[in-house]
Amino acid sequence: MARTLDNGAILSRTSTQVRSLQMVGTMRLILGFIALLGAILFLEGTSWDIQWHTFLGRDRTLIPPHILMLTGVAISGVAGLVAVVLESLWARRDSQVAQSSTSFASVFSGSLGAYVVGFAALDAAVAFPLDAYWHALYGIDVAIWAPFHVMFVAGMGVVALGSVYMLASAANLARSIRIRRSALIGVIIALASVLAIFTLLLFDSLSEERSIDLGFGFLNFFPVLAGLLTAFVLVAAAYALPWRWSATAVAGVYILLAGIMAIYVQPATNWLVGVERLSYRREPPIIAVVALEWFIAPLLVAILIDIVMRRARRKQWSTRKQALFLTLAASISMLPMYTVEPYIFVIVLSALGVGGTIVSFGPGFLATYIGMRLGRNIGESVSTQER
Repeated sequence: MARTLDNGAILSRTSTQVRSLQMVGTMRLILGFIALLGAILFLEGTSWDIQWHTFLGRDRTLIPPHILMLTGVAISGVAGLVAVVLESLWARRDSQVAQSSTSFASVFSGSLGAYVVGFAALDAAVAFPLDAYWHALYGIDVAIWAPFHVMFVAGMGVVALGSVYMLASAANLARSIRIRRSALIGVIIALASVLAIFTLLLFDSLSEERSIDLGFGFLNFFPVLAGLLTAFVLVAAAYALPWRWSATAVAGVYILLAGIMAIYVQPATNWLVGVERLSYRREPPIIAVVALEWFIAPLLVAILIDIVMRRARRKQWSTRKQALFLTLAASISMLPMYTVEPYIFVIVLSALGVGGTIVSFGPGFLATYIGMRLGRNIGESVSTQER
């Protein structure tokens, strides 16, 4: 009889612990999606902001595009903060939750992704007033590579990466197939958002002002940055997600995010011009300039990565051979291909010259390999995060 009662108590405690972990996973799922929403709002607000500055200029700090961007920062920051606070309180009462959390300073507990989201959102929040001060000191510019623009964009790109970890952690804790599938779909959207947000930093890299004249050609930074970013995100998707066309799905959502820009940015700008009673400095295109210059090479790279991964698993390739083919597949991203001008890379290569092409694409291959290795490590860690 005593044995039966003891077994019942053990089963009761086990059942309670399982339910507790499921509730933690659900919380991470909800707050991870909220953090991701903030990153997407920032991305779409930034595309509107670029359209505004390009065709109207900068007039005051709190214009609607800036408010949309700041709203995204605030939503993400609050989501990260709430996740850490709630889980810290929870972990003090439940040792099982504490074991499935990442401890910080022996005081806080939470998903690793929640910490990343919180700190990255704080970085972005600090960057905004610093950027306003920068403009007050040095005047108005529309360059994306201004110091605090880079800080702002990079911060929110890392927020999207943090939401990848939050959602992956929720998937790993899920006992329901439906919840696990929802979390993994969120990981796809989050990885696409990482790629999209950091893509904003690639536009300036193609400008002549950002190239270095070596005398025998121009050193351009686009191959290095594009190869590193694309290989990192898409290889991470291939390793982190259990589906056959994971990288392709990420690239598809990446294109979809650009499609959202194309649909809403110019109508929103026209509306705001009317409200502000302003006029365009020159005639704008019918869709967002960012969407017109969106890169499509990642979609080609993603398809190749998925094919390589499938063949590597089927044929049991060595790690070295798999790394080689993944790097070769990702190296296509070093060629700039716009949505409306996929042949633009021919013009770029012609402008660089033979010498410039060699000195630009040589480091680009190395950066692509580094991005592949980093993506593989991140993807493997995401797939086992806080089980």
